Amino acid sequence: MARMPAVGPVLREVGRRVRLAREAAGLTQEAAAAAAGIDYKRWQRIEQGAVNPTVRTLVRVAAALGTNLWALLAPGAP
Repeated sequence: MARMPAVGPVLREVGRRVRLAREAAGLTQEAAAAAAGIDYKRWQRIEQGAVNPTVRTLVRVAAALGTNLWALLAPGAP
């Protein structure tokens, strides 16, 4: 059976992808958080890889950034 990767690096990678998508969309953290309907501080922690957001939250984040969940999670995605 394959070993699961440690959670920390996965969360940091998701946060990196969220940040890159936000910057590509030309949004500040505050504007992106408002569009997703989440707290600005929570958005910051997602980008830092400091929290484990639910799938529901990530769907809202992706929608606010004009992308989809798979762009944030798929292996090999930018």
